[in-house]
Amino acid sequence: MRKIKVVLDWFANTNHTGFLLAQKKGYFAQKGLEVEIFGEVHGVMDLHGADVVLGPEISMLEKIAEGVKITAIATLTQKCDSGIVSLKESGITSPKMLEGKRLTHWSPAWFHKAVGRVVEVDGGDYSKVKLVNKDVGDIEETLGNDGDAVWIYKNWEWFVMKHAHKDCNYFALADFDPVLDFCAPAVAAKTRLIKEEPEAIRAFVKASDQGFVDAASDPEEAAKILHGYTPHFALDLLVESQQYISGLYLNENGRWGTIRPERWDRFSAFMQEKGMTKKNISGENGGYTNAFHD
Repeated sequence: MRKIKVVLDWFANTNHTGFLLAQKKGYFAQKGLEVEIFGEVHGVMDLHGADVVLGPEISMLEKIAEGVKITAIATLTQKCDSGIVSLKESGITSPKMLEGKRLTHWSPAWFHKAVGRVVEVDGGDYSKVKLVNKDVGDIEETLGNDGDAVWIYKNWEWFVMKHAHKDCNYFALADFDPVLDFCAPAVAAKTRLIKEEPEAIRAFVKASDQGFVDAASDPEEAAKILHGYTPHFALDLLVESQQYISGLYLNENGRWGTIRPERWDRFSAFMQEKGMTKKNISGENGGYTNAFHD
């Protein structure tokens, strides 16, 4: 059995259900893989010795620019499920309305380039946003206390707040600028592994595809399997979150993981424009590959 270590971009939630289904149903084992899945809250992507690592395209481009030898091999969803959540009482319904409000943020400079972009597109001034440095693990504890607004994946924190009976506003970054419909979360593998053991990566992608297709076709079953890995979360929360995100997993051909060039390359060009990378790290330049989805 080929051992593969996977480091998630956060703790396991409905973004990642397909991997857990592939593990539980034996799809990885059938492909000759023994897969270890590890996840915890962290705002800065780190391989932690992994063969496969998850994170937003932004982080991957940053790491590649720094010389880290990774290549994206999949994206979890076909639409960027990423935006800003706030308590309804805060009155934040668009990026411009972040002015004068407390926005929690992570350390990397790209955070401010991305959110600053949508604030400016909406006619606002990002310098007027009150920034609070914090990795948010508990959205319910943060909103209204440490911050007024948090950058989230809607599939998770939105439903956590809903099930806590908190009325919230949310807007997707991509609704204000298509550049921000980037690949997030995305999946990358060590470039060395792609070159030296392509069949192991192909097996991982194919088994994962089976898991995500299953999750898309039967969200309730998927939520129950996820609950076995995350029993500390209420099953009804997992079911509702899963029903939502299952509709985002697959492309028009009913397959999981394929990276649309316009999503990746458009954002890579933005990173270059903002001086965060020296070149457009596209597929041709080693940013991503769809070779394992054929």
